[in-house]
Amino acid sequence: MSIKLKVGLHKQRIVTITTLLMIGLLWFTFSNSQLPIEGSPSLGGTKSDLFGGLSANAKNDDASGTIMPKMPDQEAKKALGRASWKYFHTLLARFPDEPTEQEKTKLREFLYLYAELYPCGECSYHFVKMLKKYPPQVASRTTAALWGCHIHNLVNDHLEKPRYDCNTILEDYDCGCTDENGNIDPSLKMNKVTLNKEEKQLG
Repeated sequence: MSIKLKVGLHKQRIVTITTLLMIGLLWFTFSNSQLPIEGSPSLGGTKSDLFGGLSANAKNDDASGTIMPKMPDQEAKKALGRASWKYFHTLLARFPDEPTEQEKTKLREFLYLYAELYPCGECSYHFVKMLKKYPPQVASRTTAALWGCHIHNLVNDHLEKPRYDCNTILEDYDCGCTDENGNIDPSLKMNKVTLNKEEKQLG
């Protein structure tokens, strides 16, 4: 073998090894084992595991590993919670009845990111834990809305608040699809929200 060929092979091996090391480094840097985007296996444990056995008014909630800082102002935390629940349930109430695979993936990814980026660090920590045990259900609007109600009731149990009646979740968080006469705007039918299906879901 000529010296030129040996040097060429040696350089090629160095480039290949360097490239593999860089890919491994990038994968390690940007992967996040804490938050699977495509779904998460159910974890064992009890309800108290989701909240670390903390009382409803705990001041030192664990927020380790979260993006957002703790929120010590209890009034600000409550106001944020009320606004967030309204947004959360309205979002799920407007999801299509028959979503495409892409729409399901987008909602699932959004919910994981919503939990991870929730502005209250200790709340985010518990929300992410809940999604690991109870992954988002996105097969349809009804499924998503009922899953969201279940998640809300887990939080209500922890806070020792009354449980929410999930039978009325789609009615209470109206999709905003009807006009003042209760008729659905024809242009919204492309979202696959129909009055018949809405009534069946509430029954």
